[in-house]
Amino acid sequence: MFSKFFGLKDNPFKLAFDAASLFMGRHHEEAMAHLHYAIAEGEGFTVITGERGVGKSTVCRAFVESLAGGVAVAFLSSPLASPRELLRRMNRQFGIPAAAETPHELIDALNAFLMRQRVAGRKVAVFIDDAQTLAPEVLEQVRLISNLETTRDKLIQIILIGEPELLRLLDSHELRQMGQRVSVCYDIGPLTADETTAYIQHRLSICSAGPPVRFDPEAVRYIFRYARGNPRRINIACSSILMAAFKSRQKEITGALALAAVADLERQNGGGAAVPARRRPPAWALAAGGVVLLGGAAFWAFRSAPEPAVSEPAAAAPSAAVSAPAAERVLPAAPLSETASAPGTPTVTENPPAPPTVQKPASSAAKPKPEMTHSVQVGAYLYAENAQQVATRLTAKGYPARILTITDAGGRVWHTVRIGDHPSQQAAQSQAEEFSRREQMKTVVRPFGAF
Repeated sequence: MFSKFFGLKDNPFKLAFDAASLFMGRHHEEAMAHLHYAIAEGEGFTVITGERGVGKSTVCRAFVESLAGGVAVAFLSSPLASPRELLRRMNRQFGIPAAAETPHELIDALNAFLMRQRVAGRKVAVFIDDAQTLAPEVLEQVRLISNLETTRDKLIQIILIGEPELLRLLDSHELRQMGQRVSVCYDIGPLTADETTAYIQHRLSICSAGPPVRFDPEAVRYIFRYARGNPRRINIACSSILMAAFKSRQKEITGALALAAVADLERQNGGGAAVPARRRPPAWALAAGGVVLLGGAAFWAFRSAPEPAVSEPAAAAPSAAVSAPAAERVLPAAPLSETASAPGTPTVTENPPAPPTVQKPASSAAKPKPEMTHSVQVGAYLYAENAQQVATRLTAKGYPARILTITDAGGRVWHTVRIGDHPSQQAAQSQAEEFSRREQMKTVVRPFGAF
């Protein structure tokens, strides 16, 4: 309705997926890189999560469109009510004849298709959207499908897309076998304030026949406060603002106009996501605070002399959510190296300072340190600052977080955040499960010193 008034070829903020208007924020680029790695390496399950409207399905659809003919793809969306429905829709998208009816027949037909693709040198990938809504029996069928393999390679790669509760579902006792096989995982966060500005400008530029309509910086600030970086909410806010401007015959989007439109959206949504106004404390709270202050002042005024200093015991370190090896200690996250390591070679970005030397009795024989074989990885990032933020946050909680810079086979440089090294996969998995349970963060167990 407002397109002609603003010289637009189309509504720049429509909610439907449109690859031509795709905007890639930092988190979206990270997710895209994780998908490229997953398809190239073909390991386990891949999980892409994010809040509703953050763009996880959009990124995955854009990734599918970017794939060359060497990958056969099925993209499934809920509802998938039963294992049989999952298999039928998957086979239909792959073009497998629909003569099969029972789950056993459907799997046999799928397996025959996968073998033909393997002989032809093509990979096969299945994207399942809204995976957090799948019933446990359907997810169990997904796990069984992932078991289709030759003696050397997986025949099918499965990418689960869902909201954050998908990770909690995969970490549940019932689905722990599936959760332990997640090898690539990324949670897409919201756009920053600067990215929100660029997002709006990008959308307008794509759809404008001439110079795009101007959004005043104050208007963008109100949009960001309402949407909090969520692209879907940005689209809803911008569409409402353009409609309000059209009705008032106003060509430029001012802060006052945006504020009024966003306030109307908040009323319709029962408060929306706007930052609540600061509330004044009630009178009784102010009075109670005054009594406390007066009492404190009286105590110090009538105190005759300072008490002798008492040495306090050293404060205990924050209890780590995982049991790390005795040789580990809490280290601050190291600054990232600006130089990439050689392909396939993991590089510690900065060696931490050596621990203080402890004098041992001459009679005590030093025990050999066990060889580390596996590490617990919390995340892998293309952007160094993303890894640094995660490592700093974990270090503040008492975890021995460190950053390893690793170059994969495709030449991409990853900044991986790890919290523990172990002499066995079982020990690393135990730490990973305990950490995920306490911190509600997905972890993967990776080979020591490798990606």
